[in-house]
Amino acid sequence: MKTILYLVRWVLGMLLMSSLSVWASAGESSVMGAHVVAAVLTSGIFIAAFFTAVALWFQTRRLHDIRNAGGSSKWMAILPPVLRMERILFSLLWAGFALLTALVLSGMFFGEVVWGRALVFNHKVVFTLVAWVVFGVLLLGRVMAGWRGLVAVRATIFGFALLFLAYAGTHFVLDVLLRR
Repeated sequence: MKTILYLVRWVLGMLLMSSLSVWASAGESSVMGAHVVAAVLTSGIFIAAFFTAVALWFQTRRLHDIRNAGGSSKWMAILPPVLRMERILFSLLWAGFALLTALVLSGMFFGEVVWGRALVFNHKVVFTLVAWVVFGVLLLGRVMAGWRGLVAVRATIFGFALLFLAYAGTHFVLDVLLRR
């Protein structure tokens, strides 16, 4: 458990350091710098949530595997219990959702500066907003209906895939399809 938390803290620290250096090099545009910092931190938290969800999925499958009779592999033995993993996952999701909300809001201000409009509905914005809705519905479902387990795992992986498509899809469209 301590190893996992140490790795998460180290990754987030490295992301924070790199985002602060980008912010410092942004010069006069503090809105752009804040947006970049929010984007890097949000990505780091959702990457940690994604890997936590994948580990939780393996743990849950292992618990329900009748043929295995509850046996455990070496790497599964070092993971915290399932309920603690769920608490870690939802802590990451709450932090990531708060930062994603800040990212969307700062993106609106940044969009106003760059394009003259707060929201330009390109695929990056659409995928990000859909991911924001997915995570919001998941967290609301957790609070209102007690959603957990595989529902949380699937929603986390789906939301992460949307965020990945928002970033990687943008670069794929611009670099490969439009050759810019």
